[in-house]
Amino acid sequence: MTRFALNVERTKPKGHVPEELSVADRLFAELKDRLPSDACCFSTARDAPGIVICHQGRALGIQIKEQRLSAVQVDCFQRLRGAGMRIEIARSVSEALALIAEMGVVLKPAINSIYAARDFFREETRRK
Repeated sequence: MTRFALNVERTKPKGHVPEELSVADRLFAELKDRLPSDACCFSTARDAPGIVICHQGRALGIQIKEQRLSAVQVDCFQRLRGAGMRIEIARSVSEALALIAEMGVVLKPAINSIYAARDFFREETRRK
């Protein structure tokens, strides 16, 4: 004879916990909102700097240091610097934003309140 027991309990569903974004992803999201209209940014392959910003005919590279750079990355960075690209290495989003401002890219102010978003869009859509 086989015996079988089953307990049924009612529990609350667990809330969805959003995943933590990496430093590079947070920086990329911040740049999408704050770059001026004459600049663009994009992510690159593994051997080049993680984020490249094109601004007024110049290419600026930002690498977020999460681990040691590989020998291939070091070689690639030296070649890009030799070709005229400025590459900086940052450890945090705030350090990267400071380096980008030092490179000559004037970032838009961060939107901190609901009224700041309204004022920003009013300014952007105002006829000149």
